Amino acid sequence: MAHCFTIRISDEIEAVLKQVAQTLASGGGSLDGSTERGSFFGCTPIGRIRGEYLCLSLEEIKVTITDKPFLLTYGVIEAEIRKYFGE
Repeated sequence: MAHCFTIRISDEIEAVLKQVAQTLASGGGSLDGSTERGSFFGCTPIGRIRGEYLCLSLEEIKVTITDKPFLLTYGVIEAEIRKYFGE
């Protein structure tokens, strides 16, 4: 079951996505895509988190978590992803 949420951003989408990609890469993950849409994965001590993003406007990005470790809740993952985007 997927989990979706929207993040409001205040910087340019390109800059935000670049920062998120760098943060994910430093932890063994990756972000692939464009300023319109893409996919990502992140590594945790108990497994990988996979998801997709879709830029709804210049100020909003929709994130969908498509796969996660059983022991991690969507709420914990969402809170951490919001930090990556500077929210």
